[in-house]
Amino acid sequence: MTGLPLSLLSVGAILLAAAAVGYGVAGALVPRGRAWRAERVSWGFAAGLALVAGCVALAFSFHGTPGWLPFLLLAAIVALPARLLRFRDRRAKPGDSLESAGERRASRLLLAILVVGVALYALRALTEPMWANDYVAIWGFKGKTFFAERQIPDRLFRWLSLSFSHPEYPLGLPMLYAGIAFLLGRWDDHAMALLFPLLQVATLLLLFGWLRRRGAARPLALAAAALLSQFEPLYRAFTTGMADVPLSFGVLLLGTSLADRIERTDRGASRRLALAALVCTATKNEGLFFVAAAFLVAALSAFSRRGFAARAAAILALPAALVIAAHRLIRGSLPLRDFDFSLLSKPGALIPRIGESIASVVTGTPPAAWIGLAALVALVVAGRPSVAGTVLFALAGCGFAAYLFLPALAVEGPAWLVETAFFRTTAALAPLVAAGVAVRLVPIFGTRHTGLGTRSP
Repeated sequence: MTGLPLSLLSVGAILLAAAAVGYGVAGALVPRGRAWRAERVSWGFAAGLALVAGCVALAFSFHGTPGWLPFLLLAAIVALPARLLRFRDRRAKPGDSLESAGERRASRLLLAILVVGVALYALRALTEPMWANDYVAIWGFKGKTFFAERQIPDRLFRWLSLSFSHPEYPLGLPMLYAGIAFLLGRWDDHAMALLFPLLQVATLLLLFGWLRRRGAARPLALAAAALLSQFEPLYRAFTTGMADVPLSFGVLLLGTSLADRIERTDRGASRRLALAALVCTATKNEGLFFVAAAFLVAALSAFSRRGFAARAAAILALPAALVIAAHRLIRGSLPLRDFDFSLLSKPGALIPRIGESIASVVTGTPPAAWIGLAALVALVVAGRPSVAGTVLFALAGCGFAAYLFLPALAVEGPAWLVETAFFRTTAALAPLVAAGVAVRLVPIFGTRHTGLGTRSP
């Protein structure tokens, strides 16, 4: 076997090896037990990818070459303490759910739809090398540079001729690309596209597992995951290679762990929240915004849950601060070049630009999207109030508001940013919204168990 099939097998083996190591690390994040298995796979994949990117940073810090030795060294440093921190949530004792014949048929149909969605995205992602403009100019360009030069060259952040690569963007995704290439032994941006269907699978597993643990019947959890798998604005060829799919996974990690921490479902929620904050901040600039929004939601919850805000500050702020400090050390302080923040002090100029941004969104939204939004609103109205649902919607709402407002600050004008980025970036909120809608439907389509439920009090 030669060519692309062999390369895909090699990259797949690397990602599965990272996921296997991450699965062991996730024992310190997710309780042991059948009720948590799907979520542990997802958190393990996130931890494994963080280790792949982290081994590049570790090797570069000591002027070494990344590869299997630094990866295994970092894995050992992290995995051994994680083994000592493993725990079991003794309050959660899953029972066998009672499903009618109709529910079983519905589950099989929904699973088939989900598999088709994953297969379609894999086909879109792997048909050709990653080619999206932001991949070529930003994420892939930096990752390939790190791999080729065995270092992070200072010119990426100093030369005006390289300003197209957005030197102010986080380095997590380029380091992940470089890490995969170092483990593979060569740069292959066709085979590395396999990362993106696997990110989709991890997102769907997290959504399904979290909803099941929250009491959702299997058809409801599968329906949410199946619909998300078919969400082409997020899972398409154009987004392959860019940061939107990784960020969508990161914000779902953040939202679900935040809801778990606020409701105190288990002892690992705080640890998961810290890893989610690290992943989001290292992936995209708005990842830091989502972490700040999560802190705001946590602080508001402190009115009814005494003492949580101070702990949330440490849980969310410390990982984000570590990422920011590392970036400041590597590249210094760099402005966001696409935006003119001086407009914030000029209401007379800002307000018309906000109106232009909203008008551009309304006129640019296709009719099919309005139908989808109407169906989404109907599902939200049909659901029942839920703390977890409120947390997820609050986080998604903060993201949507930011994406709607930011075009008003764009140097090139609101219409330009709406046209080039708004619909793509808001698509990354789909996993959060799917989880929020579905968890509100749990009281209607909840699980009937022969034993104790899977949720912790």
